[in-house]
Amino acid sequence: MQPHHDHHPICLQTQGRDFVQLLGKSHVLDMLYFLFNHHEAVRFNELKRSIGITATTLSRRLDEFIQQGLVRREVYAEVPARVEYELTPRGRTLGPVLESVFGWVEQTQRA
Repeated sequence: MQPHHDHHPICLQTQGRDFVQLLGKSHVLDMLYFLFNHHEAVRFNELKRSIGITATTLSRRLDEFIQQGLVRREVYAEVPARVEYELTPRGRTLGPVLESVFGWVEQTQRA
């Protein structure tokens, strides 16, 4: 009989699973691609127009990105209110990881 281990690798823990599930949600990869290639903060409507996403879905995904520590939301005290989003340093570190994963996908599709 195998010994019972309470400690699982991060990919099997809730935090890891939540992150992988987030990557599989609609528009997430499009949003990340846009943010990685846009080196300054972007406004909600600019992101919405560029990706072709509904306001509701965009709002949900941005909230999820913020919860994961990938995106920072800055609200400016202006009338009308200005809200901008940009990748955090943690979010920027995801770029090379995704490039590696998609490089692997491309290579294995050719084989």
